[in-house]
Amino acid sequence: MKNIVIDGGIVSLRPFQEADISNTFVSWLNDEEIVKYSSQRFLNHTCESCFDYLKSFSNTQNMYLAIEDKVTKELYGSITAYIHDKHGTADIGLMVGNKNIWGKGVGFEAWMLVMDFLFKQYNIRKVTGGTLRSNYGMIRIMEKAAMTHEATKEKHELLNGHPEDILYFCKFYSDR
Repeated sequence: MKNIVIDGGIVSLRPFQEADISNTFVSWLNDEEIVKYSSQRFLNHTCESCFDYLKSFSNTQNMYLAIEDKVTKELYGSITAYIHDKHGTADIGLMVGNKNIWGKGVGFEAWMLVMDFLFKQYNIRKVTGGTLRSNYGMIRIMEKAAMTHEATKEKHELLNGHPEDILYFCKFYSDR
């Protein structure tokens, strides 16, 4: 996993490193607009908290990958996969922090690259992801990835003091 690089048309994915933790990266995690739909919105991030999170992936099969421009190597965000090998499942999480590239296919490409990698390299049988109902961008990514709406936790979280559903999506290897 340490030397893995997954190339797409727009982005490359590679293991997230300490060098990726910068003031810019931390500012993304503390930006209300970027983390609006994430549980990260409840935390105050620092470089130290980011280093701790990165360390939590050591000696696990879980993936924490940097999303970077394939040519310029500019960091766009990060993507994680929490792998449950005994069940053959993995749950993906995505953060595109660079607002300048929102809506340009970066998140979708990163999502597809990780999902395909999990199916082929990790023999995962089911990939999942979830988001709040009002996170239309993330819902669009999962629908475009041909994931199926699997479940809804009604009014499960509060967003700006209002109850919000969490939608869960999945895709099975056999559905590819």
